[in-house]
Amino acid sequence: MKRTLIFLMIGACVSAGSAQTTRPATPAATAPATRPAPKSVAVVLSGLGGSKAYSRNLTDWTRRFVAVLTGPCKLAPANVLVLAETADPKAAPPWRQSTRDNFRAVMKEAAERLTPLDQFILVLNGHGQINEPKGKLCLSGRDIDSEELSEILDLLPTRNVVMINTASGGAEFLDDCAADDRVILTGAGAGNDGTAAYFAEFFLRGYETGGADADAGKTIDLYEAYAYAARETANFYHRQYLVSTTRRDPGDPLVWLVRGKETRQIWKRLYADTANILGTPRRQPDDPPLGDLDNEPDPDPAFGRFDKHWHNRRVLSEHARLDDSGTKRGFYLWQPYEFQKPPPDEPGKEGRLARRTILGRPAALAAIP
Repeated sequence: MKRTLIFLMIGACVSAGSAQTTRPATPAATAPATRPAPKSVAVVLSGLGGSKAYSRNLTDWTRRFVAVLTGPCKLAPANVLVLAETADPKAAPPWRQSTRDNFRAVMKEAAERLTPLDQFILVLNGHGQINEPKGKLCLSGRDIDSEELSEILDLLPTRNVVMINTASGGAEFLDDCAADDRVILTGAGAGNDGTAAYFAEFFLRGYETGGADADAGKTIDLYEAYAYAARETANFYHRQYLVSTTRRDPGDPLVWLVRGKETRQIWKRLYADTANILGTPRRQPDDPPLGDLDNEPDPDPAFGRFDKHWHNRRVLSEHARLDDSGTKRGFYLWQPYEFQKPPPDEPGKEGRLARRTILGRPAALAAIP
């Protein structure tokens, strides 16, 4: 009797254990869907170079824009779309030829990748012109004009848009494309139709050297980048003096005196393969030292003060402008013969949005009041 009772108890325990092991598991709670982090998408459009020297410079600037965007700005290489004078499918990311049709296709591709929280960056680089009176960027075949570009930008699904126009003839692009919540930098904010432009060189150097980080905050905002590039472009022009003004033949070289060691290095690279050559100043024993004028305007009266008395100084043909309030006026850092004070960081003042815009960090706008 006792043995029978023990077997019955063991059987009951086994049955209970079997029931527990075969019971279906309770489904785990579903994790809430997470919104993907905002990203940045960039299009770099470099147009026709024309001369051998300028085509070389444009190719160099295109490569360096990609390096800055994917390096210091930390964009994913797959989100940087590049169009250049000459296609390069082996580049990383690949370069397509800068035609109007290719540009429209790339902008459509970029729009499909963007969400309302993302940042879109457009870089224009090359020769611009003013016609009809629209601004145009010279491409292979039909050009892209400022009105058409404005319509394309208005169709993007995000309002977080940055346009960096380093090409000549940029004023009309600013006038047509300026809008609320949009930061536009133009290296040539007025005139200089069709002339060579060098704003790109100094905009890039601001990121490459960290020189644009004015407050040593370890990040560079768009106002810092603009102010650095505009100032250094102006100083680059103002450190050049024409030594030889007599040319018997149009092919004769122009001889220039260029002040500042680093400035001379940049000058020789940019003007290689042109009719411009670097001269050596004739100095008298009692002349004051030339000094290192890479960071300051030339104060030497022997070569003209930094005012209206130019003394063969090269005239600045680029006047950078920034618009981030949609007014289409923008802020000029340089007015004739002097640099302007920055506008105050107040609502409605130019530069307020640019100070809160960081390439590659779309969330910066939401994080800073």
